[in-house]
Amino acid sequence: MNLSAVTNRRIINSFLLFHLVLMISWSLPVNSLLVAAVKGVMAPYAWKMGLFQDWSMFAPHPPHDNTYINAEITYGDGQIRVWEFPQMQDLGYIDRYFKERYRKWSNERLRVEENSILWPDAARYIARLNSNEFNPPRLVKLIRYWSPIPPMGQPTQSEHWQRQVYFTYAVKSGDLL
Repeated sequence: MNLSAVTNRRIINSFLLFHLVLMISWSLPVNSLLVAAVKGVMAPYAWKMGLFQDWSMFAPHPPHDNTYINAEITYGDGQIRVWEFPQMQDLGYIDRYFKERYRKWSNERLRVEENSILWPDAARYIARLNSNEFNPPRLVKLIRYWSPIPPMGQPTQSEHWQRQVYFTYAVKSGDLL
């Protein structure tokens, strides 16, 4: 084996080891000093690459609401169309595997106020996806929906979905290129 093959093998092994440590440390639900230190160093990379893990679905503080978002697109002729992010209950098992990240990104990141910097880009993306040269989108509204989840032991009531338009974007012609 020549020197470059050994170097390449070391680079590949380092890459794999780094990602293995990242995934294991990020998936552990414990917060020891060592795990916290590893997460602190790797967090920027994990977030940018979509390799982060969040245990918010589980105890001690699970979510208190069912949530989802969609977009309402108003076209030049006044026609209104609703565009939805993938909803897992509407997809087959294979599609769920590939589209879960979109659902997670929209429900856990895009809908929250702290990430409002993402809203204009998301609206432009939705406008481009739904562009029609003869009837272009003129307005995109991001809408969040939520329904409370009753605490365990309390009777379940029929779901009552609340709706809030949380961002409205006026589409510019340059946005559709």
